[in-house]
This record gives sequence, C-alpha cells and structure tokens, in this order.
Amino acid sequence: MAEAAESVAASGEDAAALAEKRKQAKLDKQKQKEEKEAAKAARQAARGASAASKAADASAVPVVEAPNVTLRDYEGHTFGDLFIQSHCDSGRTWTAVDELVAARAGEQVWVRARVATSRKQGKTLCFLQLRQSIHTVQAVVFAQTGDLVPYAASLPRETVVDLLGEITVPTAPTACTQSGVELQVRRLFCVSRSLPELPLQLEDASRSDTALLEDPELPRVHQDVRLNHRIIDLRTPANQAIFRLQSGVCQLFRGFLRSEGFTEIHTPKLVGTASEGGADVFCVEYFGGSAYMAQSPQLYKQMALMADLDRVFEVGPVFRAENSYTHRHMTEFTGLDLEMTFHEHYSEVLDMIDRTFNAVFDGLNRDFSAELEAVRK
Repeated sequence: MAEAAESVAASGEDAAALAEKRKQAKLDKQKQKEEKEAAKAARQAARGASAASKAADASAVPVVEAPNVTLRDYEGHTFGDLFIQSHCDSGRTWTAVDELVAARAGEQVWVRARVATSRKQGKTLCFLQLRQSIHTVQAVVFAQTGDLVPYAASLPRETVVDLLGEITVPTAPTACTQSGVELQVRRLFCVSRSLPELPLQLEDASRSDTALLEDPELPRVHQDVRLNHRIIDLRTPANQAIFRLQSGVCQLFRGFLRSEGFTEIHTPKLVGTASEGGADVFCVEYFGGSAYMAQSPQLYKQMALMADLDRVFEVGPVFRAENSYTHRHMTEFTGLDLEMTFHEHYSEVLDMIDRTFNAVFDGLNRDFSAELEAVRK
C-alpha cells in the first residue's frame, strides 16, 4: 500500500511538471509570436518612414520650367527638354555605358541612357544612376547656381536623357557595373520623360527569389503584372541578359557551323501537309484551302542533302500543336537544326553535334560573362 501511494505521488509530481513545462512552452511560443509581430511592425514602420521621406523629398523638388530645345539650338542650353525631329544631325559621337572605364578619365563624352535612380542632396548636388541595358554608371550633377540640379532631380525614373559628362575616377567604388568611374555632368537634356508613377518598379521586378524568401515583406511583382506591362519588365537585367544570350547562342551556332562548311538554308513554314505526320499540327486557312504550320524542317534538310549541299543548317521557328499536361507548352519555339551526310559511320554526326555544343557553351562563357552573371543574380 505504501509503495502504491508513493507511486501515485510520483506520477502526480510528473504530471505537474509536465503541465508546468507545457505552460512554459506555450508562454515561450506566445512571446516569440509577439516578438515577430513587433519586428514586422517595426519593418513596416521603417518602410513607411522611408516612403514618406522619399515622398517629402519628391514634393520638395521644385518644378523647373525647362526650355524646349531642338538639335538646331541645343548648344545654347545647359539643360532642357530635347525634341528630336530629324531636321538635322548634331554630329555628336555617342559612348556606350559599358565603354566608360577608368583609362578614359578626363574625356568628355555624350551618353544616352535611362535614369534608374535619382538622389538630391542639398541645393547644389544630385546623384543620378544611369542604366543602358544591363550596364549602369553614376552621374554627378553639381552646380552652385541655376536650375540644373533641380532639373536633374525632377526627372522621373526610366526617363531617357542625353548628357555630356566628364569621366572621372571616384574616391570609392560605386554600386554600379561601371564601379570604377563616374560622370561629372556638364549638360543634361530630357529626350523622353516617363510617368511620375510607374505600374511596377524595376527594383522590385529585378529582385531574386532568394531575396524574397529572406524577407517576405518585400514587394513581389506577379506574373500578370509583368505581362500586362511587358515593356517595363523586359528592362530588368535578367531579361535583358536572356535576350542577349539567346542572340549569342544563334550567333555562335551559325559561326561554328559555317566554319565547318555548312550552308544556312531557309525552309517554308506554311506547308501543304503535316511535315512529320500525326495530328499535332496547326491548320490555317490558305486562300480557300488549308495549310499547316511546319513542325520541322526535316524534309527540306534531307532534300538539300540529296541536292549535294552535303551540310546544311537552319535557325527558325517550329510549330507543334501538342497539348501539354503541364503549364509549359512547346507549341512555338526557335529550332537550331543541322543535317549532314557522313562517309562511313553516324558517329561522324555525333562528333559534329558534340563539337557544336562545346563551341556554343565556350563562346557564352567567353563573350557573355556579364549576361550570365546578371541571370545568376
């Protein structure tokens, strides 16, 4: 009986300890939840303050009555809204942003680019970040008197500008692709002014999935917004790089095969019958009859070989009416096709394909490193 009583007492103590542990765990969980909510509120407050500060800065920028300038009289102005009407040729020589390097320090160059960001500091200083495709550079607008600085600060993001600037080497690297130089602005003209408020910000559209996972509170640009405003979305560094890489693949493919004695051909894309048989073909009305979108240039490549061309290739569209079970469809794509005769064994073809892929990949790594890095980011 005594042992049973001791056992009951011990089990009671264990139950009490377990209940206390559960209570403490619940309190700890509640505390963590409150801390997370407090941190979230602090972040939102900080962002609100930052937005309010930016709005205040924007409202503080005075409206500058900029002169309307044409290419006939632009030399008589330091800044203004430039109207290009194809009436004359100014004779200016243009410099690309990626050509701005420290070795050219001291040169004065004309640059046409978009205003990525604008930051005004006081009445005499304004910093502009200029973007041209995937390349960016910092421009410094400094003026003790006049309206050049307020005019620069009033330019909305994504505005296209022409500027004359002197290439200088900053004391510290900037957060731009051309980090070792900056432009001291001498003259500034607005070519195409964007809207003050855009449907999406490139900073948000350019953000990686990793950054969004690390901070879920950051603005996310969804696919429907991107597609509805595709022109702006295509300005992001990753999209710019993708198009340039696609161009590079075709360029390298063509270059290698031409060096191997191939001839580029262009085959019909509207054909009288399905090129590969089956029902996976798009049918279109053709002057009272029916035609089909080509599924492949295969027939024409083989005809070329039998016509003694021996080695041919094509870069062109391919159409396939294949209904996919996934959200991805290959109904239209750009095909890179090659066809060649061989002397003794089909391994000759396999070797050519292997060397073609190596030439393309080596060329991308060699000539498109900046574009590859933009996509990785």
